[in-house]
Amino acid sequence: MDAEHRTNGAFRFGRFELHLRARELRKDGVRIRLQDQPFELLAMMLERPAEALTRDELRRRLWPDGTFVDFEHGLNAAVKRLRAALGDNAEQPRFVETLHRHGYRFIGAVERLDFDHRDHTDHVNLREAVSTGGTNIKQRLAVLPFTCLSGDASHEYFTEGLREEMITELGRLCAGRLGVIARTSSTLIQRTATRIRDIGQVLRVDFVVEGNVRLEGDRARITVQLIETRGETQL
Repeated sequence: MDAEHRTNGAFRFGRFELHLRARELRKDGVRIRLQDQPFELLAMMLERPAEALTRDELRRRLWPDGTFVDFEHGLNAAVKRLRAALGDNAEQPRFVETLHRHGYRFIGAVERLDFDHRDHTDHVNLREAVSTGGTNIKQRLAVLPFTCLSGDASHEYFTEGLREEMITELGRLCAGRLGVIARTSSTLIQRTATRIRDIGQVLRVDFVVEGNVRLEGDRARITVQLIETRGETQL
């Protein structure tokens, strides 16, 4: 990654955004406090998603030559702080996976962004979805907001949580074969585009997933459709 991109880059994953220039981690637009070493650790992982980063590589990034430190303790502490900031779990990771005696790997779907830094929350230009397999993506997919049919506003939390989980799992299970667009981008575009074909053209996706959820008591009925955007055909 060139120096300019490294300085000005930004990434989106799940409900989070990392801004390298501002050195900020945000969740749903709210800044999260993150110390320097966990920040650098996350930046390195997002620059190389799905790649196994060895402990030695991380040591050279976090503690340059000549810096004396209890490396093992320091790295473990940095990873622990990072997971705490992301709400991640070492046993069932959504983002940071431990590779026993080797290093770590970022396993979530990552979207690389260009920003107009005058107002980076409102002027987002989707540039490319980063393949978690490290190769060029041939097919891309967006999971659109699900429709809640229950008529109860309190059920919207479950509906959006289901969609977010689907985005995360599709990105993990289809790593290297499918680029999954981040939640925020697909939410914003649906507000301005009414046809599946238009959504596909703006987000540059080949497929979309849409669906509805009906909650009644302790039961949930979920209907999901996979649609090819060019022909607006249900698959």
